[in-house]
Amino acid sequence: MHARILHVKKNWFDTLGSAATDILLLTIGVLFFLSRASTWRILGIIFIIYSLYTPTMLIIRLARHEKEADFFDYAIIIFDYFMAITVLAIPDYFVRFVYIFTGWWMIAHGLITMVDFYVLRRDHLNGTLSTLFAALVSLSIGIFFILSMNFTVKRWLMGTIAGIYFCIYGAIGLLFHLSVNRPIRKGRKRYNWSYSMPVILNAFIPVRVYISSSRLIQESEVPMLNQKAEGTDLHIYSYLNAKGGEAFGHTDIAYKGTVYSYGCHDPKARKLLGTLGDGVLIVADEARFLNEALHGEKKIVISYGIKMTDQERSILEKRIAELMSRTVPWKCALAEAEEQGVPYTGFMDYASRVYEGSHANMYKFSRGKFRTYFAAGTNCVLLADELVRSNELMLVDINGLVTPGAYLAFLNSEYLKKDTLVVSRTLYRVSQDSAK
Repeated sequence: MHARILHVKKNWFDTLGSAATDILLLTIGVLFFLSRASTWRILGIIFIIYSLYTPTMLIIRLARHEKEADFFDYAIIIFDYFMAITVLAIPDYFVRFVYIFTGWWMIAHGLITMVDFYVLRRDHLNGTLSTLFAALVSLSIGIFFILSMNFTVKRWLMGTIAGIYFCIYGAIGLLFHLSVNRPIRKGRKRYNWSYSMPVILNAFIPVRVYISSSRLIQESEVPMLNQKAEGTDLHIYSYLNAKGGEAFGHTDIAYKGTVYSYGCHDPKARKLLGTLGDGVLIVADEARFLNEALHGEKKIVISYGIKMTDQERSILEKRIAELMSRTVPWKCALAEAEEQGVPYTGFMDYASRVYEGSHANMYKFSRGKFRTYFAAGTNCVLLADELVRSNELMLVDINGLVTPGAYLAFLNSEYLKKDTLVVSRTLYRVSQDSAK
C-alpha cells in the first residue's frame, strides 16, 4: 500500500475549544429563562458572525488549494452569505426565520421518522407504534410553527424548548469535558456523559465539518509506511473527503484484519435518492479494502483503534457470528459477469469497484435489523455500533449518535481523554509521490 499513515498527536486545543462551546451553549440556555428578547438578539449576532465566517474560511481554503471544490461547497457559500445579509438587513425577522426553520426541521424529522416506521414494519421489528406516534408529533409541531399566526404562543414555546435544550446540551457536554482529567471508570466499564444533537441536524452535516483533514495532516508526525496503529485488533474507520452523494460520510468497522462495511450498495434496490434500499454487508480484507478506499475511491481515511480484553474479543466474535448468521450471499454486477464468464461493460457501481479492488465477499440480510438500509436510521454507523456496544460489551458508550459525523466527533473526544479504550488515531492518505 503506497500510502502515508499519520499517527496524530493529541491536541488539548480541541478539548478546550469544545468545553468553551459547551459553556456558551449553557449560558444561552440560562439567558432564555432570564430575558428571551435579549437572548434572541445575541443569537442573531452569533448567527450573522457564523454565517460570514464559515463561507469566508471555505473560500480561503479553496483559494489555497487545500481542498477540491464541489457543488456542496458552492451551495454553502451562497446560502450562508445570503442568510447573513438577510438577517443584517432585517434583524427583526430573525426570530420568525427560526420559527420557519424549526418548523421545516420538525417536518423533516417527522418524515424521516415515518420512513423509520416503514423500515420497522417491512423488517418485522418492534417499536412501530411508538415510532409512528413520534412521527405524528414531530409533524404536528412543525406544521404549527409554520402555519400558526399566534406569534406570542410560538415565541413562548420556542423559547422554552430552546432554553431547556441548550441547558441540557451545554451542561452534559461540559461535564463530559471536565471528565478528561478524571475519567470515571469501574473496572472495564465506563460511565460517560453524552448527549447528541438531533439526528435530523447531524444527518445534514458532512463528516468533514467535524474534523479538518488538512489540519490533522499538519499536526501529524512523520511516520513509517505500512505501520499498524498501536497493535489494536479493533478499528473504526471514517472517511473525510467524500463528495456528492457520499458527502454525508461513512463508517466501517474492522476486526482482526477483516472489514465489515454496510450500506445501500445494490443500485437495483435503491429508493429515495439512494437513502433507502436493501442493506448490503461487504466483508473484505482490511488492507485491500483500505487500499481501494485510498487509491480507487481517492478518500482520506481516519481510523480509531480500540483496546480490548480477551473476554471482550470473545463477545465481539459471537456478535459478528450472529450478524453473519442472518445474511445470504449477494453478488454485485461485476461478480455476476465474472461468474457467467462474460466481460462486464455496464456502469461500474461502488460495489463492483470495491469487488474489483479488494475481491470482497458481499451479503444481504435475510431477516431482522439491517435487512433494509436507511441513511438516517439503519445505516453504516448503526451496524458498527450494534457490534461494539451492548449490555455485555461497552467498547463505545454513547447515546443516540447514529450519523457518521457525530460518531466521528465522539470517537475523537474519547481519544483526547485520558485512560479510555480509544487508544489510537491514525490518518491514511495517498502520498503525493504515489498520487503522481
